[in-house]
Amino acid sequence: MMSKFLLFVGILAIVMGCGFTAGSKLSAEKSTNDSIFSADTSRMNKIALEKSIKTQGSKLYTDPVENYYISNQISIWKTSSQNNLNFTYSLKRSGSITHIDAGDPMKVLVFYKDLSLISFLDNFLAEAGSIQLMDFGLDQAEVVCKSMNNGIWVYDVKQDKLVKINSSSKVDVEILNIQRIIGESFSPTQMLERNNGLYLNDPEKGIFVFDNYGAFIRKIPEANISKFNVIENFITFRRNNDIFTLNKETLELFKIYSDSTMTDFSITEKKLYILNADSLHIYKLIP
Repeated sequence: MMSKFLLFVGILAIVMGCGFTAGSKLSAEKSTNDSIFSADTSRMNKIALEKSIKTQGSKLYTDPVENYYISNQISIWKTSSQNNLNFTYSLKRSGSITHIDAGDPMKVLVFYKDLSLISFLDNFLAEAGSIQLMDFGLDQAEVVCKSMNNGIWVYDVKQDKLVKINSSSKVDVEILNIQRIIGESFSPTQMLERNNGLYLNDPEKGIFVFDNYGAFIRKIPEANISKFNVIENFITFRRNNDIFTLNKETLELFKIYSDSTMTDFSITEKKLYILNADSLHIYKLIP
């Protein structure tokens, strides 16, 4: 009787051991095969390196038709996604380029914070007009961005107000006492209008969301964001050496990329762009 019991225990141990080994292997395979886009992040399941290009510059921007723009303080280099033609814009005035908004590839916004000046470039990077913000009483514009119908948004930190200027150079919207409205002080470093929403990022506090009329909606409390983009229902942003995607509705957060040598990034619906000190890496987002 005892020998039968010992035999049963031995067989059970072998079976359990095999089950544990198989389970461990399955877990390991799942971990290995999980893509950085494996979570439900709207079509982004995998990435595949499409090409790497030797380049220069420290800032990276893209537009909706996948042209990409690389800049330093005085110059912008554009590469067309359709025919690989290259265009160059070099600063013709004193001051440094603070920000570029390429949301409209036919009218690219270039902001010079030190000069309170916005220039517009056409699709060949030729100057197509400018706005002197001091003409609107905005002498301390902190962040700017394109708005619908060829207008612009401006946040003036000294006057603590949001202003929307239309394509006819008239003020459409003026919201005073923004910090009182949101209930706290903030120092935005980037502003972006997408999908009928206006987003202002304060790296210490998070992203403050307004509608396209300037009414405050809510705060997304994700700190230490250095740059972000909004695609449909997701905010993709950089934090230190990592890139995350955040679902705006559920606030689920997914890390999608990590690179200690990254200097800047941009993302479109189909591609992820990573800029390093001497090269640009373009990844295809695979559904």
